[in-house]
Amino acid sequence: MNAAEQDVLDRVNANNWALLYRCRWSKADAELVVPELSKLLESENTEITQEALRALFRIGTPAVLATSQVAALARSPEPMTRQLAVQTLGQIAHKNPSLCVEPLASALNDPLCCRDALRALAFIGSEANSALDRVKPLFSDSDAKVRKAAIVTAAAINISDSEVFDLIRHALVDRSKVVREAADRCLHSAKSG
Repeated sequence: MNAAEQDVLDRVNANNWALLYRCRWSKADAELVVPELSKLLESENTEITQEALRALFRIGTPAVLATSQVAALARSPEPMTRQLAVQTLGQIAHKNPSLCVEPLASALNDPLCCRDALRALAFIGSEANSALDRVKPLFSDSDAKVRKAAIVTAAAINISDSEVFDLIRHALVDRSKVVREAADRCLHSAKSG
């Protein structure tokens, strides 16, 4: 770990991340801190990169300028780095779907990152419509938690899409109770909305 990198992390992690949370409300602080953290994303040290991702996650949307670097790390060979990058991407870039939908949709193929990517896409909602065709196949995933997340995500993106609506109706007879309940809630919300 290089001393300069560690100094940046020590400063941003001090006092229960006070500086990072201040960046959420202070554009001036964010403009100073985000570039420093972005530089740490290029570190050769995986621990430094992961700590920088955690810090950007805590900052939230004011860290949007780091989106392209975070998106690149969503393809890292290091599993924990990929997962942190997907989580961070959803946190910092959800207000700018053009920056994050494609990298999040690409993460749907990664079993470690799939549910995090689905949650972020659901949060983005209708502006993640370009990811919908990659969400639909997850309705038949072997993991009930993934199927449930796919239902919630597809419904949030576009429940009026006829294929999504049919897939959700079909999920009412899924072998998993949590999937059936999620499908029922989504259909009930669609009828009352």
